[in-house]
Amino acid sequence: MAKFIYKRKFYNNILIKRFIALSVRATHFFDGRKDKRICGCSLVKYVPSLYRETMGATGSESTCYWALDKILKSVSFDESDSFIDVGCGKGRILAYLAGRKCPCPLTGIELNKEVYEYAENWAKAYPQISLINGNAFEQDYNKYTVMFLARPFETETFKQFADYLEKNLTHKIRLIYWWDTQSGSYLENRAGWKMMEREWIFTSHGLFMYHWPQRYTIWEYTPTA
Repeated sequence: MAKFIYKRKFYNNILIKRFIALSVRATHFFDGRKDKRICGCSLVKYVPSLYRETMGATGSESTCYWALDKILKSVSFDESDSFIDVGCGKGRILAYLAGRKCPCPLTGIELNKEVYEYAENWAKAYPQISLINGNAFEQDYNKYTVMFLARPFETETFKQFADYLEKNLTHKIRLIYWWDTQSGSYLENRAGWKMMEREWIFTSHGLFMYHWPQRYTIWEYTPTA
């Protein structure tokens, strides 16, 4: 499938482009309805980054619920786990896990104060969710066993963040890296990192979730000596 959908002719077809655009709008509609059931508000709207040039932080774009079904299909949680979404935006991934009755504590960290406050407002209804307004490079990730990144950083900043994890982590952690096509290769062949799963996501329920294919990779990191 991935080889076919990457063909230039596929994207240049005006009918395909129109159908993809309509599909994405329909997907956002269904996502917004689910947001309101879980959060009481919509998490669909994209918020541009205020810190792209100064800190290498990307904007806030909520991951499609159908995509999360695929990304997290093989990831299990129990009460001994602790989950963090780095660059959580308005909190779609936290909402997804809370809606699925995830048994462990859920944490999100968001740099943009306005976006953080939006997430904090709806998350008050879920005692298991904690939110942090701060810099991802100033956190202790030894508190967590599962980490989610939905491309919160530009490539060079992601590399610095991976180095930060390697320098500071003292126990094994699972890292779910979504939208990783630009920088995910940095973790390949690095000491301590083991790829557990990698897959492309594009369609679900007969609709296109995104304008082009997106990839996720699940890693397991074990600190080296």
